[in-house]
Amino acid sequence: MSRILLIDDDARTRDLVKAILEAGGYTVSVAPDGESGINAALGAPGPDLIVTDLNMRGTNGWDVVRRLRAEPDCEKLPILALSAYTTAQDRDEAFDAGVTAYENKPVDRERLLAKVAELLR
Repeated sequence: MSRILLIDDDARTRDLVKAILEAGGYTVSVAPDGESGINAALGAPGPDLIVTDLNMRGTNGWDVVRRLRAEPDCEKLPILALSAYTTAQDRDEAFDAGVTAYENKPVDRERLLAKVAELLR
């Protein structure tokens, strides 16, 4: 069973996305902010996939991705950004930071599960 780390500072979104992923058969751990997300990603055992919000207080999602990409164990780890930001510039910035995929909020259950399955292949 694949392990997913979900990083989001909004409890309602975090609970919703966690429930969707668990219903899809995944083991999900959560981090309520960027710093704890980085620590969890670097811990053992590490996740098979990270799903992160971009707009978080403190260490935001772009910083999370950049810092993880600088770690040898996380260079190729799939990272899915979930964000309310919808412009092409926002998406480009996320990909420049190192995300593997990008999905907009609000979360569409079927689309999220399909994207996660694709990233874990």
